[in-house]
Amino acid sequence: MNMSVRIILCLVAAFLFAACSKEEKKVDFDKLTPKEQIALLDARIRKEPKNDELYYKRAEVFFRAENTKEAFDNIQKAISLRPREVKYHILKADIMFAQGETKSAFASLQKAIEIDGKCIEAYLKSAELSLYMKDYEKTLFNVKQAILLDKLNPTAYFMRGWVLKEQGDTVRAVEDYKKAIELKSDYEQAFEELGLLYAVKGDGLAVEYLKSTININPENLNAMYALALFYQEHDAMQQALDMYKRILDIRPDHADALNNVGYINYSEKKEYDIAIECFTSAIKSDSTFWQAYLNRADAYKAKGMMKEAEADYKRAEELRG
Repeated sequence: MNMSVRIILCLVAAFLFAACSKEEKKVDFDKLTPKEQIALLDARIRKEPKNDELYYKRAEVFFRAENTKEAFDNIQKAISLRPREVKYHILKADIMFAQGETKSAFASLQKAIEIDGKCIEAYLKSAELSLYMKDYEKTLFNVKQAILLDKLNPTAYFMRGWVLKEQGDTVRAVEDYKKAIELKSDYEQAFEELGLLYAVKGDGLAVEYLKSTININPENLNAMYALALFYQEHDAMQQALDMYKRILDIRPDHADALNNVGYINYSEKKEYDIAIECFTSAIKSDSTFWQAYLNRADAYKAKGMMKEAEADYKRAEELRG
């Protein structure tokens, strides 16, 4: 091998080594633990103490780690360095809300809107905060502003639907929930709300909407329980039991599911021992569950175990007040 070729090969090897070393130094920030993310941001802030974005990122990490004090201190620093950055005020609002400071949270969102009157996120968060405070007039105002800016925003229609439901206008609430689904086909909460509204009416459409909710999120226990209860109330006992089983596979101590499985075994199948076992498990999960005591008393009575039945009747009455 002549000298020139050797030199070229050495240069190529050196280049590849440098490239690999540089690649190794690259860090996937999102894959780091919160502690590692903070350490990395600390190091960068020491080098760039005036970089507002770094304080914002550190505030985000602290907030996700539920350290709201450090999150607040960092977002305040970011705002002091760049007062008119909208996303900083929005994160501050989230932190304030997490600390229970609803008025301060709302003030931060209003500041964001003052800076950028077209910030849909700020209007929607203002609507959400107003909804939490049960200020429906303010909720609807902010939702309206969001829809004026973006007529295809599913969250805006969902929140308006929620307000209408709270105000008793379920017909228009259904329309808005359906609009939200039209705009976002996997909108879990909208499907769930529709399922719950139809279940209250005893409408079979409840089944389809609740099933869709569960298809979107197979661990949505609220939708599963509502569907199981709908089956139970409409004499589809095996389907109810199957759904209760799915719930208990995910959460074995689900007191309501245990109680209802017990009730079906007691009232429909006359399987008193299984029923008593279920009621007992429900009581272990929730010692104040007076209905489970009452049901277990009935099951004991059906078995002729009067002493146990009387004790449970008494306890149920005490808890019921």
